[in-house]
Amino acid sequence: MLEMNGEYWEDTPEGQVLKDKMAGMQLATALIGLKFEVEAGVGGMKFTRFSSLAVLKRYFYGLKRTKAGAYQQLVDAKIYEHFVK
Repeated sequence: MLEMNGEYWEDTPEGQVLKDKMAGMQLATALIGLKFEVEAGVGGMKFTRFSSLAVLKRYFYGLKRTKAGAYQQLVDAKIYEHFVK
């Protein structure tokens, strides 16, 4: 089950939001990188200097271990609809 890491997210009456507004850019970049890696089937190739999956694991607890599994889990949780326009 996907859970938000309380170090990065805070509860508001509207729902959970990022504590640091600039973290949204890092999160969106990691999401785009993970999508590219999964769709292109590039395996160990990194879209960014850092592992997209490692960055996303900081924001979400319970993320699947594989890139494809984590990507599908984030799509199912509608994270891409919110952060990737």
